[in-house]
Amino acid sequence: MNAALEWFASGGYTMIALGLLSVVLGYLILERLLATRTEIRRLESAGLRPGAAALDAIALKGLRRIGLIRACIVVAPLLGLLGTVTGMIETFGSILRGGYITEMGEGIRKALLTTQYGLAIAAPGLLAERILLRHQERLARLVQAARSAPREDPPCNEAS
Repeated sequence: MNAALEWFASGGYTMIALGLLSVVLGYLILERLLATRTEIRRLESAGLRPGAAALDAIALKGLRRIGLIRACIVVAPLLGLLGTVTGMIETFGSILRGGYITEMGEGIRKALLTTQYGLAIAAPGLLAERILLRHQERLARLVQAARSAPREDPPCNEAS
């Protein structure tokens, strides 16, 4: 645990932003995955016959937060790049101050750790986004099938 905290702290302030971003991204992905799967199961168990208003609500609900997930995926490597630049500035600053090898090593370490963490957030995020999109496509097919399914009209009571 101590080694993990030391590793995290050695990335500087950028690692804090990346850590928060990874928590937000994880929450959004998990929430969307569970919500989409719930809607798919609900549609399948209902025999694909909910009302038109319910279908529209389901179709719109599935698209929620996908844009925010994409934004988090894009921002993660950019924050990693910011950490890289920050680390390299520190490295060059240490060279100007006399080139102490430990200071240079810390700057390079910060540069590489933040890049690594930014990519480690983005890569699985891309995979998760693709899984979410496949679930969304399945949900859209079910909604379309429910819309095109013939509606059962209640029997007419004709009094003779």
